[in-house]
Amino acid sequence: MPLYVLKTNLFFLNRRFGCENVGLAPAILSAGRGGLMSKVTIQSGAVVHGLRAIEIENEALRLVVLPEAGAKLWQIHYKPLAADLLWNNPGIPPTRQPLYASYDDTWSGGWDELFPNDEAVELLGYGLPDHGELWTGEWQAERVDVGGTRGLHLWFESPVSRFRAEKTLLLQPGRAVLEVKYKLTNQGPEEFPFLLKLHPAFAVSANHRIDFPSMTVLREPEFAGTLEGAPLTFAWPYAHVRDSTLDMRRVPDENSGAVHFFYGTELAAGWCGVTNRANKLAAALRFDPEVFSSCWLFATHGGWRGLNVAVLEPATGYPYKMQSMIDDGHARMLAPGQTLETSVLFSVQEELSSIGGVEEDGTILAGDEA
Repeated sequence: MPLYVLKTNLFFLNRRFGCENVGLAPAILSAGRGGLMSKVTIQSGAVVHGLRAIEIENEALRLVVLPEAGAKLWQIHYKPLAADLLWNNPGIPPTRQPLYASYDDTWSGGWDELFPNDEAVELLGYGLPDHGELWTGEWQAERVDVGGTRGLHLWFESPVSRFRAEKTLLLQPGRAVLEVKYKLTNQGPEEFPFLLKLHPAFAVSANHRIDFPSMTVLREPEFAGTLEGAPLTFAWPYAHVRDSTLDMRRVPDENSGAVHFFYGTELAAGWCGVTNRANKLAAALRFDPEVFSSCWLFATHGGWRGLNVAVLEPATGYPYKMQSMIDDGHARMLAPGQTLETSVLFSVQEELSSIGGVEEDGTILAGDEA
């Protein structure tokens, strides 16, 4: 087992990140294994479009978190290949947003969490904002120790649904693996139905491939995109569109005009990911399918607002209309005082052309394309 040594003289300087813009000394976690040394640092980063940033870094990955913009994970940078894995909107920078802002009109990219809804809706007498309450929130942050591993703990109390949302980012020393621990607590007076959906926007090109486990695809009839004409339900990965068969794993060219939106259901396992076949770099999520029972895909390759991005979205339910989700029995529920906790792994790995699974420790398994 590695030996973890915390340099406490650095850690206790400005340990807690509040809303104020304070200078932060780095917290350093060192691990020794077989004579090799590795470290994880958590410190203030360069300001991003006027927003305070926190950086978490080891030898393989550098993460940039924006607490004032919904605790958005703005970028995941894979250092050995100098690769930015998340997509950042070239035309819309991240900014502080009011509670009832339009998500699509202000979407800057990165990795958001959407809760407790997708489409804006009136629910139980509450007016829930577009894409929920978390992405516009100003989150608090502090360094923590979780099982001997230093991490960044962030939290926010939603003003409408009255939930406490927490996430903890843990970067494993010496590995390109990020663990994200989520915790939701209902602090309100009544049972509340909800959707929790992860929203990592991946930077993609025609060199990329998207992989899911075996699953049933449900096409959203109100947003057909360029899948119009395909069956509303089909088995991943082939969509029969009019007289052609589309391999959904292949990312179209950025100027193709393609737009894909669907719900992946009946997942054979809890993972999804993308691979850049040009440099053989894969990035994948591993999640609990008992919690995230579906995985949505929204991908546009020039067909929606001229953007080129793929969003792989593990979600606790579907469809995007909250009342339909409730009526169909796909919404999660939490009673007053109840808590939902779950963990997600984000892994990066070289020498892969496709993804066939993600193991418990985050190791990405090769898929059917060598």
